[in-house]
Amino acid sequence: MSNHSGSLLVRICDFLAASSPSLGRLFGCAPSHHIVMENTLYGRSQPRERRVPDWGTWDLKPTSYFYPERDIAGGALTSEATKARLVCEFHDKIILSQEQADDFFRILEEDTQFLAEHNAVDYSLFLVRKKVSGQASQDVSQVQDTSVAPATWRRGILSADGWHMFRASILDFFWAKHKPQPQAMTLLIRLWNLLISRSEPMSITTSPSEYRERFLKMCRSVVEIRQQDN
Repeated sequence: MSNHSGSLLVRICDFLAASSPSLGRLFGCAPSHHIVMENTLYGRSQPRERRVPDWGTWDLKPTSYFYPERDIAGGALTSEATKARLVCEFHDKIILSQEQADDFFRILEEDTQFLAEHNAVDYSLFLVRKKVSGQASQDVSQVQDTSVAPATWRRGILSADGWHMFRASILDFFWAKHKPQPQAMTLLIRLWNLLISRSEPMSITTSPSEYRERFLKMCRSVVEIRQQDN
């Protein structure tokens, strides 16, 4: 983080662990620790006023992987609520100038290369969109003024059409392929493909380089490059 201050990897602020035994931990119904992360949605809890913009959030992963809850028996074995939580899709575009897009893709390339080198898969792009107009747009424009402060995806990037402010971060990068649980899941999927049905890999069992490739392709698919409005 010192060498790559523009990184989209979410900042981890603290790690809280239980120091003594508890019934919840014993029976597996309560976590033994909590990871405290930077709040990408800061400002959303402010009182709603006329000038306060609308917010939207998306937790994006490649959707082409094999998800047992969705793909076995056509999803009939699980509830709609469970399937709805599996993958999130952004049915719109992030409108960026060429310069903004080049910077965004460069950061994504660097971050995902770092994750691939450490065997991480199944991470996601957490995207925040805030609608801006009038004075609110001018306020966000000041954030983009590098003479005041450098524009970053953590602070907010004003879209090229001036209608939205975007923030982005990469979450859930703790699933490392060399750990016992991922290795066990990979074995189960191989047995499934051998004995029952040939399917796409799961996002938690694919290779880090393959996941990185699909993740970058997904990120590029939601970006539209446009000349920046004056």
